[in-house]
Amino acid sequence: MKVELRKRYLDEYDLKVIAKAVYNLFDDYNYKKAIAQEYLDSIYQRKSNNEPATARSKYRKKIDSTYEIVKKREKVVKYLNEFDRKLEYLLSTLTADELKIYTYSVLAREQDKQVRDRICKTDKTYYPIKKSCYVKLALRFGLVDGFTKNVFATISLFD
Repeated sequence: MKVELRKRYLDEYDLKVIAKAVYNLFDDYNYKKAIAQEYLDSIYQRKSNNEPATARSKYRKKIDSTYEIVKKREKVVKYLNEFDRKLEYLLSTLTADELKIYTYSVLAREQDKQVRDRICKTDKTYYPIKKSCYVKLALRFGLVDGFTKNVFATISLFD
């Protein structure tokens, strides 16, 4: 349902705290995306073992380390896929203005004045839309508890 959250619900949240949590979430996502690519690159850069068959122990260590890298990468890729799935659903529920704010404010990290000028909104209309967008993001990704209004930390890489 493409509806902005009402003011009485938005007043219960602090935009600065939620914005910081959302930025941290997307920073973690970008970091994990880079880590997944780094794991993939390190697997491809491994050279094949050209040693004689008597050096099986070195070969086995190489396979074990490659397996560990693949296992770590799969864990990160699973998180990225889950994140993308949640984000895809969330983006389908954002209004047109919230989607623009998401694009310019969250992804591009532009300043509020620039975003306001882009979407042609005044302060009075811009900030409730922005807050609605950020609260929806925070609720969808579990950054805040909808009942106690506590902001949670983002997920670490090795959860």
